[in-house]
Amino acid sequence: MQKAQAASLGWLARVIDAVVVAITFLLVAFVRQRIREVWSYDVLPGAPLLSPVTVQSQFHLVFAVVPLWLFALTQHGLYDDIRRIRSDVLLLRIASAVVVAFGLLLVVLFLFPPSAPTSRTFLLAFSLVSIGTLFAARRLEASRARKRAPTLNILVIGGAVEAAPFVETVLQHPHWGYRVAGVVVPETEDVTSVHGVRVLGRLRQLPEVIDREAIAQVFMTGRAWDTTTLRFVADRCEEVGVTFSMDANFLGLSIARADVNDLGGWSVLSFSSVPSDGTALLVKRTVDVVLAMLGLLALGPVMLLTALFIKLEDGGPVLFVQERSGLFGRTFPMFKFRSMVVDAEAKKVALADQNEMGGPVFKMARDPRVTRIGAFIRRKSIDELPQIWNVLRGEMSIVGPRPPLPAEVARYERWQMRRLSMKPGLTCIWQVSGRNHVDFDNWMRLDLEYIDNWSLFLDLKLILRTFPVVLTGRGAS
Repeated sequence: MQKAQAASLGWLARVIDAVVVAITFLLVAFVRQRIREVWSYDVLPGAPLLSPVTVQSQFHLVFAVVPLWLFALTQHGLYDDIRRIRSDVLLLRIASAVVVAFGLLLVVLFLFPPSAPTSRTFLLAFSLVSIGTLFAARRLEASRARKRAPTLNILVIGGAVEAAPFVETVLQHPHWGYRVAGVVVPETEDVTSVHGVRVLGRLRQLPEVIDREAIAQVFMTGRAWDTTTLRFVADRCEEVGVTFSMDANFLGLSIARADVNDLGGWSVLSFSSVPSDGTALLVKRTVDVVLAMLGLLALGPVMLLTALFIKLEDGGPVLFVQERSGLFGRTFPMFKFRSMVVDAEAKKVALADQNEMGGPVFKMARDPRVTRIGAFIRRKSIDELPQIWNVLRGEMSIVGPRPPLPAEVARYERWQMRRLSMKPGLTCIWQVSGRNHVDFDNWMRLDLEYIDNWSLFLDLKLILRTFPVVLTGRGAS
């Protein structure tokens, strides 16, 4: 019942958001048109500051803007259950979604230029205004939904100590649409209330309690239940059509998220500590391909010049191909512009005692194996550009933990292995946090921080933060 109500409210919210986004776009276009009629020039005489923008010339963009905005809002979980999102979280999610949608819109306009010119300042103004209008509309819709939605009686099962925190959480959020009708405790406990909520009986009395109190959903808390008890509760709920939910933290996992799937008729409860949103990961891959293709086109001349200078310096091969560990440890050939002498790997053994990086990684600030052109392309990160081809091949992503050497992986501690659970990338938190100035353990922790908090918005933020790091050469060697 709750899922059906949430889904219904979610689709209604999508319709309302689509109307709000379209109206906001047209209103901002109208205001922009009127502003230019009054004042179109910069403070000093010269070329017009505001390019021509009219409602008529921009109307066709509505058909691109609305789907992109709805897609981004969906990916940020804004239609899961509109009644249960706090205002501060709601505003943050909407702002993050609009940033992603704005970035996607710019990509679409670059790939498919519109017949009528538009203005980036106009699109930016619309994006900022849409954050406010979407937030206001959602607040009104959520308030209306909470008033109209029925309050469901729920029953909490568990010992007093374990059930109390859950009861307290539900009581603190009445807008979730739940009313705690009571608590059912194990046979061994003798209490009359849990966090102010009355105890309705012992576990053996569960069927009578469900019938008597008009229970819509049962929540089972705690971690010490045996399979016989779990089956008894599940069967009693199933036979009368009451939803049965249980504490997904019974394994004590601090990062992994639970998900229920059907595997050939088997109900499988899966716990994953890596991103598992298929749609969002598909978008990530699409963005990778688009940006990689654009990167090859835009940076082609730079790459050709780099190859020429490398060849002229010592006549050796232009590319350095090295086996690296990718997703789940699968190896692949990673491409780089050669920045060291041809026999650099053979000379590495003699330099082992001069390693300046802790852990299994080898780093030297003044590595004597680096060539003159190599020092420059390393400082500007040009040596990494051939990895764009690895991105197109699907072995790497634009954003992700840097791919390690198999020999380094063999020396990882067990907690560090989790950084291989996401596809490696050209840039990540480590790259924008000082690179070689960050010690190995913190480097690993930064990669795990990326995996644990991954979102499309985080990828976009890291891409934007990478540009100044590359231009200044900060942390490179």
